[in-house]
Amino acid sequence: MNNLFSIPNRLLRTGLACIMAIGVILPVAAQRKASSSFDDDYIFWGYPNVYLNYQAKVAYPLINRMLQANPPAVKIDKNRRLALITLDQFLHDSDGMRRDAFYTFVNTRMEEMLAGIDQPVLSGVRIYKLYNSGFILKTLKTTIAVDLVPGGATNKSFLTDSVIFEVADRCDALLITNSDSKHANRDVAETFVALGKKVILPEGLWTNMEEDLLPVGSDTTQIVELGAMRLYVLPGHRGNAKNNIYVMDFHGRGVVAHTGAQDNDADWEWIDNVHSRYNIDILLTKSQNINLESMLTGFRPRLVITAHENDIESVVDKRESYWTTQKRMQSLAGLAIPNVIMTWGEAYDYADTGSPNISSSATKVMMNGTLVIERKGSIYTPTGKKLK
Repeated sequence: MNNLFSIPNRLLRTGLACIMAIGVILPVAAQRKASSSFDDDYIFWGYPNVYLNYQAKVAYPLINRMLQANPPAVKIDKNRRLALITLDQFLHDSDGMRRDAFYTFVNTRMEEMLAGIDQPVLSGVRIYKLYNSGFILKTLKTTIAVDLVPGGATNKSFLTDSVIFEVADRCDALLITNSDSKHANRDVAETFVALGKKVILPEGLWTNMEEDLLPVGSDTTQIVELGAMRLYVLPGHRGNAKNNIYVMDFHGRGVVAHTGAQDNDADWEWIDNVHSRYNIDILLTKSQNINLESMLTGFRPRLVITAHENDIESVVDKRESYWTTQKRMQSLAGLAIPNVIMTWGEAYDYADTGSPNISSSATKVMMNGTLVIERKGSIYTPTGKKLK
């Protein structure tokens, strides 16, 4: 029995130290409530999810500032690459949609976009990227939204109702490519209708709204005149469902194509020859397209901007990251088609004077103390209203 208690002094001292440490740590962890502030000590023992929330709260503003300092460009520099890959990491957090910092980040970027969208576009086309396949295309006279959806769950959307309203209020029309909820949202369409804006969508998408909408899509190309834009509706498909491919001719400002979620082998025969019918400046297309090379060679655009990266509503392993999009485009460098990788709320100005679709630039002038736009002898307000 004596041997049982013959513990070396060194081991005894070590054991006592461990017991004392546990006695200190456990009360600290037990006394702290998850709702209490961690701002004084930043000790998160026992609260890993709180730690991750704080980390996102610190990181998202830094990512935003780095993106602002390094805007979208054909040649991506190391700082922008770092910002995008860091954003990829946070957007691949399986609990990311539960973190308040994510929603703050998205709303901040939308506020910046809305502030910029009121600025006039003097030449070419300005492209704003939204969630998934959503874009806003703005020229001097026309502003068009494509596949605008709020994203997220019905009880907490990525884009708030106020953001959707502000976007709709600034646009002349909404184009919807297909019926998937990541491209089409009935509440968004109703917002546009309520504001007296046109909504163009595939036939049969929604019932009880047909009188307020302009359903299009058949086995042949259709043409729709939308003020200062001529719209060509090409008969694409997503599986067996209709997927309108839109070619938007902004009459001397540029020609932009949006392929939606096009995915049907039977359509490749005519897609391979789109370039022979249309002179495409910008192609907006899904980054994960199984046959991206064929899509690019069929349209032969002067610039490609990818869509659908970081679809937060998909499981983590199915979310196309910005770095994988970059790798995909690098593998197609032999096509010699420049590409721009954008994230939500960013803008890119396209005014390629070498394109036959782009007319001469407009100029800013002051008239009676008011900024106006002069182009080819005509005068316009910054929002595109012709004065004379």
